[in-house]
Amino acid sequence: MRVSVLGSGSRGNSILVDAGGTRILVDVGFGVRTIASRLAQLGCAPESIDAVVLTHEHVDHAQGALAACARWQWPLYATEGTLAALPNALVPVRMITHGKPWSVGDVRGASCQVPHDAADCAALVFEHLRTGERVGVALDVGHVPEQLPGFLSRLDLLVVESNHDCAQLQAGPYPWSLKQRILGAQGHLSNDDAAALVAACAHRGLRAVVLAHLSETNNSPSLAVSTMDKVLRGCGARATAARRGIVAAVQRQPIGPVSGRMGRAFGVGQLELSL
Repeated sequence: MRVSVLGSGSRGNSILVDAGGTRILVDVGFGVRTIASRLAQLGCAPESIDAVVLTHEHVDHAQGALAACARWQWPLYATEGTLAALPNALVPVRMITHGKPWSVGDVRGASCQVPHDAADCAALVFEHLRTGERVGVALDVGHVPEQLPGFLSRLDLLVVESNHDCAQLQAGPYPWSLKQRILGAQGHLSNDDAAALVAACAHRGLRAVVLAHLSETNNSPSLAVSTMDKVLRGCGARATAARRGIVAAVQRQPIGPVSGRMGRAFGVGQLELSL
């Protein structure tokens, strides 16, 4: 299984999970033209996408979902709460329920509710039915609930929010109300929070960690990567492979693909950020 990030940040998020014969888009936070352009940069035709899975309904994750699904006839997978928060959809819809697996082609999916100021935000795990490879996605997580590390266990690759550096956010230009929202229990994970979550999930089979949803105002790719690397160093052999595969996604261009089996295997938008 390979993962490419079409773009990630406060202005739009979308992730391609490619299992060979099955391709899934996690979130469509860009318009149809941008999605088509960034898929083309990754060498992926929109017609080859088998499904869209939404983490939640916020604009930066879902603004292009209904239009893209209508244009290319992609089925839309989301929780009941997320579907209810979207406009009426004239596209094929598949409801997913936390704790109950579902399948798209060669991929089995599962979801876990995570805290965020949305109707029903979900972390996701995708497992290849033939190879057993596992990819996790955890975006927009206000704080780490007790069940999340277990849900994200035994992964080959994890895409995790690493939104902000706390010191930069507190000293930065955002109004106090927005700072409180981001730092609150329904907001976003800091670099330190993300690193602690990955450390709790670390095992010898975790080959790569993709840091996503970085703030362009209150964070930087190098800082997010160095924070993750520093914490994973303390995990010793459990996180050695993951440390070599740390990379930060960015807002303005696609990166990938990243392979959980082989570590980093970049094509488009290569970032040399491993430490």
